[in-house]
Amino acid sequence: MLLLIVLLMDSSLALQAPGFSVVIGNATVQGNEGSGVLTSEAPCVTFNLLWLRDIGVGPESYLDAILQLYTGNGLEIGSHSRFSCSIRTLDARCLDINYSFAGYGARKTFAVWYSPAADRTYIASMESCSGSTETLLSILQTISEINRSRTLAERKGRNDTWSLLLSDLLSSWRYADPSHLTGGQFLIHTNHTVSERGLRSYDGIDVSFPQDMFIRPAAVFHLLREAGYTPVIMQRQGSVWIAVKDGDEWQAISLNPLNPERSVGVQVFEDEWYRGIVYSDPGELAAANSINLSIPLDYIVRRCEPSRYVHLEMDNSTDRSDLERILGEHSYIPRYSEGRFDCSNASQVCWSFLKGMGYDAYLMVGARDHPLGEHMWVVVRTERGHIAIESAVVGKEQNFLSLGSIRSDADYYRGLMYNSSVHYSLLNPEEGMWLEPGDERIWSWIDSKAVR
Repeated sequence: MLLLIVLLMDSSLALQAPGFSVVIGNATVQGNEGSGVLTSEAPCVTFNLLWLRDIGVGPESYLDAILQLYTGNGLEIGSHSRFSCSIRTLDARCLDINYSFAGYGARKTFAVWYSPAADRTYIASMESCSGSTETLLSILQTISEINRSRTLAERKGRNDTWSLLLSDLLSSWRYADPSHLTGGQFLIHTNHTVSERGLRSYDGIDVSFPQDMFIRPAAVFHLLREAGYTPVIMQRQGSVWIAVKDGDEWQAISLNPLNPERSVGVQVFEDEWYRGIVYSDPGELAAANSINLSIPLDYIVRRCEPSRYVHLEMDNSTDRSDLERILGEHSYIPRYSEGRFDCSNASQVCWSFLKGMGYDAYLMVGARDHPLGEHMWVVVRTERGHIAIESAVVGKEQNFLSLGSIRSDADYYRGLMYNSSVHYSLLNPEEGMWLEPGDERIWSWIDSKAVR
């Protein structure tokens, strides 16, 4: 044992393993970046180091599984203790067990920790003729990892035009299998041998991830790239997601939306979504996780076309008198109330009314960075261009003065365009009213002044 500790001080004995090195002799290494095992044996010492892509499970769960594994089937644990320890600068959890099998006894120490530099969980163990805790920790202090983790600069804009266009693109597709993603699973196993050297145990671990964890980012990656975006794939602690570049900043996208039947992803903003291993494409993701990755046909299904940003030509020549008369003869029954009946509701009702009257009407939306702010209005297409209609014309007591007012301000002729109320509702179900052209329901909100 003394000889082993002395050898550990010689850094020239550093053994290269996938993604890290450790100072130890007489070792064999099997595995790759995703998982593997390093084993070193001396006359009175057995050292074992497992590594695996982190599945989002904490060290205590692994220690629970180890204790269960060493109990039953002829194995008995005489005593055990858990305690906190550290591996270089990382927090770890350690476990000492004294156990027996077939009349032989042994002591074994485990250490489990997560490394954000490589997004790995490590499970180390040592079995020796004498106390093994100090020796095990001495070996683990010599581990040196390649830092593969990156922190991306989070995009500062929220609810602006870029953000809304991206959100609408994600909502214009859905997953063919609208289920929520589940995490990975692990199974620890061990073999016990008894010989003239005494009792020895050799541990291993099997890890499995659901296929969707890798297929989803691959499918959405290609969707975004074909739409002109610059995406990357990120992975950390059992999750895989997308980040999209905008200038020097990034927007993270979770691929596990609350409603996977109506979206393939949602924008997320917490700091943890901007740290992790970054892959430039699905091929790198597959290689790092040692998997074969292919996207099934129709894995994602298009629900509708996304919204589009337009800069429209204003029609200054068409006679507007009929349109002005129709707008002036009608108004809305409810008072204007933000979040209850506001510009979004009025515009969808106005769109349905005008569409039912034979006008070629569309919905327009301004985002936070639009000169009109977060707003909705209507445009009518003519043979010579478009006519914009402000649908939220409100008096002093929040009463609507008419169904709408024609506007010539250039700001009304640029923004996000939606084909219909149903189109808008598909992409924005929280604010959508699902109205059809000339929908009978609009008369619950429209008042005809001509009847008064």
